[in-house]
Order: sequence, then structure tokens, then C-alpha cells
Amino acid sequence: PSHLMLTTAPKYCQRYCEQLHPNLVSLPIPISQEYQHKLLIPFTMIWHKRNNQNPKIVWLRETIKSLYSIN
Repeated sequence: PSHLMLTTAPKYCQRYCEQLHPNLVSLPIPISQEYQHKLLIPFTMIWHKRNNQNPKIVWLRETIKSLYSIN
């Protein structure tokens, strides 16, 4: 075919595409670092209040915050 197609997808789709569609090209979105934070998808962590001080929940909450917080 003599046409081009463009799509965006999460990073985890890359391996699937490489296996099933080896002719596809994967490139990062060419935007500056200062605008990349606008592409982030917010998420919410929810747990029962009785587990608020549970060491496992505290660890999970802090780990996720340290890895994905933009502040």
C-alpha cells in the first residue's frame, strides 16, 4: 500500500505490535519535557479506612507516589 497510518498507544502495546506487526515503527512523541506532564493520566488509590495505617498499604502508597508524582 502507498498510504501512511498514525496512531498513539501506551508503551505496553509496543511489544505486542513488534511481534504481530514487525513493519511498524515506534517513535516517541516529539514534545519538550515541560509539556510531557500534560500527557500523564491521573489515577486514584482507594482502600478501607481501617487499612490506612497498614504497613503494606503505606508502602504501596508511598512507592507509587515516589515513582509517579510530578510534584
